[in-house]
Amino acid sequence: MTNGSYPQTSRRLPPGTRLNGIYEIDQQIGSGGMGEIYRGHAIQTGDPIAIKMMLPELAENEAALALFRKEASALHYLQHEAIVRYYVFTVEPQLQRPYLAMEFVDGRSLSDILQSGPLTFEAVRSLMQRLAVGLHAAHERGIIHRDVSPDNVLIPGGDVARAKIIDFGIARSTSLGHGTVIGSGFAGKHNYVSPEQLGLFGGNVTAKSDIYSLGLVLVETLTGRPIDMGGSQFDIVEKRRKVPDLGAIDLRFRPLLEKMLQPDPDRRPESMAAVANWPLNPPGLFSRRTEPPKVRDPSEVFAPGRSRGRWRYASAAVLLLLAMAGGGGGYYYYSMLTPVAPPMPPMPRLPGPGGADKPDTARPTTPATGPVRVPPPAPAPPTRPTSPPDTPSQAPPGPTGNPPIAAPVTAPAPGGPARIEKIRRYVEDYDGGECFFVAPVAVGESAAALEGFGASIRGFEVLDRAFAREHGFEASIGLRQVTQPQCPAITFLARLRSERARAPRLQIGGATVRSGDVLTGTIENFGVRHVELLLVSDSGLVQNVSYALKDGTDAKTFSLGMQRTEGAGGQPQLLLAVASPRLLEALRPSRPMPADQFFLLAQSEAARAGLTLSATARYFKLER
Repeated sequence: MTNGSYPQTSRRLPPGTRLNGIYEIDQQIGSGGMGEIYRGHAIQTGDPIAIKMMLPELAENEAALALFRKEASALHYLQHEAIVRYYVFTVEPQLQRPYLAMEFVDGRSLSDILQSGPLTFEAVRSLMQRLAVGLHAAHERGIIHRDVSPDNVLIPGGDVARAKIIDFGIARSTSLGHGTVIGSGFAGKHNYVSPEQLGLFGGNVTAKSDIYSLGLVLVETLTGRPIDMGGSQFDIVEKRRKVPDLGAIDLRFRPLLEKMLQPDPDRRPESMAAVANWPLNPPGLFSRRTEPPKVRDPSEVFAPGRSRGRWRYASAAVLLLLAMAGGGGGYYYYSMLTPVAPPMPPMPRLPGPGGADKPDTARPTTPATGPVRVPPPAPAPPTRPTSPPDTPSQAPPGPTGNPPIAAPVTAPAPGGPARIEKIRRYVEDYDGGECFFVAPVAVGESAAALEGFGASIRGFEVLDRAFAREHGFEASIGLRQVTQPQCPAITFLARLRSERARAPRLQIGGATVRSGDVLTGTIENFGVRHVELLLVSDSGLVQNVSYALKDGTDAKTFSLGMQRTEGAGGQPQLLLAVASPRLLEALRPSRPMPADQFFLLAQSEAARAGLTLSATARYFKLER
């Protein structure tokens, strides 16, 4: 410590604080909900490092500690120039706080660079090969990133040939449209997540999931803006049932991207090696440039005075913590690393701060032009499940002789259609109490996307833990928080959950509507039944808006003009499609009615008539 000890209850470590007698803190460079990030240096050599320090109040939290262990264990043995290096995971004995020491990287994120527009063809080709080779090295070790996105790619000095991949398993805060995400069923920003990470195509997350995400990243580098793959849990799943529109993509890249963005993993390239070796320039069709690709100099990209500013430096650790910090109303979910093979034997010496001799382990550098030849992955030996040790001291020794790290944990084994049906039934039968409704959007053997409605997150956090205990993995739960006056509508949905298979299919045009604009949508899957469209305002008033329905060939369409007269911020609105064998008078009040009265009358009339109702809800926010 600096001049003695440092109080354990304090959150910020002052410059000069020493950790295990190995590293020294220089300054704090970031903070988030789970920890702090510091720039430091190795005491013996002065080499810069990044230090991720867990907050004191989380130091004894086994779930949070497991995340740090998992991140360290997965990458400890992986040495590749395109991947940020992890040096050590341990607990500082005086502070009693776990921390990770890792490579400090000066650079801007790819997402930051893309604010100035798309990259050139040559730069994208070089970047693609660099990232594919790095991810291929991770996949050979049985490590799946699950969060390939522009935020997780650093470009030192604006040189894409030196790009580094970061964030292989860190907790982060995020929000899904206007809904909170609870649980860690899939890592990754929702715009870049693969279909199987949501439970589609069996939900088996493999290296091909990273291929899909990298495809979306490459589209963004070529166009300067991402394809909109976000929205509600329902929207996210639906957008991944087909290849996105690639009409604006350079013809040289389009065949590769069409292959990478296939919804079915079996139809994507067989490996990242195949991606790296893809021939982008057919002979005689396009000329090749030979100069080294490089994005514009940072001083040109970021003019003084712009709102984004000019960073003096940005480290991998800073970007990791910014991801952790998240936005308002977000909640943590965790990157789930999936080791599919036992860890490699320790390297003789791990290069890093401390002056260790560096073994000759670097991969070939990516050439500026032309395909890079990457050997196909060797068959992985059978996976043997392992469990992380209770304390770092029980782990195998680290290659540097520094305090050791924990062993990886394998994902649950797939169980086929019976397992998927069991998971689906578990969700559909789950009772979370009043003002609680959850439904499966997509379910696979080891991944699931759920969508819920409720006034509080507490019940969904309970579901998150119960689901993981029951099925061995965490689901991604997109929660739409409603107002208390809207709760009777949610309770109404929950009471009809046994009829979910027969519920009408309701789709709306967006998650946000401005006052004066029109909300469009469709209703399908109601057959010969009668269907009503109901709008439940944030104040809990229910209005029948079926007058806007127009008959089509296989669906009803609608356009609703939305008006808002008071209040600040986005007001949550619910739109319900209710199907019944015949018209119910209670569903057609002459004037708006409070939700508690409306849904009580509707259920009473249906019960007296012996009619079975089914319903679907969609959520949007009304802005001024």
